[in-house]
Amino acid sequence: MTAAPDPRKRGLVVKIDPNRCIANAKCTVVAPGVYVLDDETGVAELVDEEAAPFEAIFAGARACPTQAIIIEQFGRRVFPQILPPMWGDKPQAD
Repeated sequence: MTAAPDPRKRGLVVKIDPNRCIANAKCTVVAPGVYVLDDETGVAELVDEEAAPFEAIFAGARACPTQAIIIEQFGRRVFPQILPPMWGDKPQAD
């Protein structure tokens, strides 16, 4: 008997930016068996997105100090959150 897929993972896509990953392996510490470092490149990779627990996917992403792990759901980024600039974005009233 196989377990039913986690409905929270519907439409979930995990991407790892190789230019941001610095191979410090914090993702592999908090989510062992979910994230591993590639032996040749040192870039983190998700072992099996289908089998990975929902919580572990996000725990590994939150642990990344450079936010190299990007999680999207149904085409929208859910982690890391893109924050608007604190100033300079809106025209100032005279």
